[in-house]
Amino acid sequence: MQPKWIDQPASSDEDVFDHLLASSSAVLSRHISIILKAGPPLFGFAIFIFYFYRHQFYPSFDLFQFSSLLIAAAAIGFTIIGLLVVALFSPGIWIYHQFLQHKQVKGDLKYSLPYLEERRGWWVLKLGSLVFGLPFIACTLSLIAVVILAPTLFPLSVILVPIAVTLLFGVIIQIVFELKPLSFLRYMWAADVGVMIAGLLTTFTLGQSGPIIEGFQIGAWKWAIYVAVVLIVPLIAALCSFVFIAGWNSALHFSIFFALLIALYSGLLTNLPDKTIHTLGLGNFRAESIVFETSYCDEPVKNLSLDATCAMNDIHITWSLGETLILRLDDGRVVQIPFRFIRAIINPAK
Repeated sequence: MQPKWIDQPASSDEDVFDHLLASSSAVLSRHISIILKAGPPLFGFAIFIFYFYRHQFYPSFDLFQFSSLLIAAAAIGFTIIGLLVVALFSPGIWIYHQFLQHKQVKGDLKYSLPYLEERRGWWVLKLGSLVFGLPFIACTLSLIAVVILAPTLFPLSVILVPIAVTLLFGVIIQIVFELKPLSFLRYMWAADVGVMIAGLLTTFTLGQSGPIIEGFQIGAWKWAIYVAVVLIVPLIAALCSFVFIAGWNSALHFSIFFALLIALYSGLLTNLPDKTIHTLGLGNFRAESIVFETSYCDEPVKNLSLDATCAMNDIHITWSLGETLILRLDDGRVVQIPFRFIRAIINPAK
């Protein structure tokens, strides 16, 4: 574990925390080969099983025969969750190493550290708030305001807003901690991308959780949930960034934990099976038309809206691999049709 940038004795709480980190790292390193071999296919299998359970069917073949599908599903799942981990982990890397660990800034911060132990807690809170928390929240609020008031300006605001926010807080940090002149420029350079990532992460989380929040029948309390998301997600990103003071291992543990938490509560994790199956092209998409064999229409088919050409139009396909095509009608009913009766599935142009 890398040494802390402020040298002071570790408390008993820190000893326990360091012991937990060391234990988890030891377990991971001891079983890494098994995890790498068995983890991806099992994770991919779990994605498929959850999808089958949600839509109340099981395919007519052994899923383990298609190991490439399991690996592909795992890769998509790991990528989606991994992007959240990177979004929480990466802002702290550059800000910590290029600003807090910079020789000049580090020396000035040590000089401004209170001598009395009881005042250091407030000093650390003030440092974390001004370097990470408040800039992340300010960028988030600004980007959301642009999305609401002028959506067409959002791409430009993604670049300009972090610059303005880091300039403002760079000046404040320089004044509050009595840093050397032009230190605010170093903060701008070090924090611009990190602040941008934190703002985009919260905007993305709002977009994912919006449909879930709108589904709650709680009236005006929905806005309280929106406000909570806008404040909590940047603070989580700030916490993961500030934990870099304790080392890479600590920051990575925090980032993975909170990434899974955000994915769960935003609906990203619960929708992961549907997104994965759609990305693989196996199901969970709407077909423009399904053309059946003419023999299938020789006798009237009840409950299926077939047109004169023996086709169904604008239909949701739940699963399209194996011997059976599984459809979901607009009224929620599930229809299973043997593939021998299918002539073609026509998808809309992208």
